[in-house]
Amino acid sequence: MNTHVLIYDGFVNFEIMLATYLMKTQGEIITVGLNSEMVYSYEGFIVKPHKDIKEIDCDEVEILLIPGGDIGAIEGNRQLTSLIKRLDINGKYIGAICSGVELVKQAGVLEGKRFTGNGINNDETYTVSQNIITAKANGYVDFGIELGKMLNIYSDEDDYNETIRFFKYFENN
Repeated sequence: MNTHVLIYDGFVNFEIMLATYLMKTQGEIITVGLNSEMVYSYEGFIVKPHKDIKEIDCDEVEILLIPGGDIGAIEGNRQLTSLIKRLDINGKYIGAICSGVELVKQAGVLEGKRFTGNGINNDETYTVSQNIITAKANGYVDFGIELGKMLNIYSDEDDYNETIRFFKYFENN
């Protein structure tokens, strides 16, 4: 199972780091840019996308992760909006965190679904609704762990609970 991750200038790397770490156990991480140019994460990492969004075949995507960050320059991008809509129509998984939720919302695929994100007035740090998981920035641990649950990456309930204990509560046994 390959995980596609949207990257863009100003994306916040730490918000998706645990999710990608966990998903890497099941396949490859494929970074997707709006073009083939290198981008700078908020933290200062320089990242060259594996693929340009124009190269993405919707049938090859099992999950698209959309990190938060400075989305001002990519809001309303037609190719991104189209990709998000196609993925949703085809029942593919979409994970969005922080301001990345706004990009999914703008694509119109959150209508009629429960979701959460920054600026949304509820107590939930993450929400799962059908094929979409959304989270506030501070929900990145739950986001990663629950994404794995959605995609059935844990070998059993003990594996799932061990992951929670280790990454959420810092317990080693």
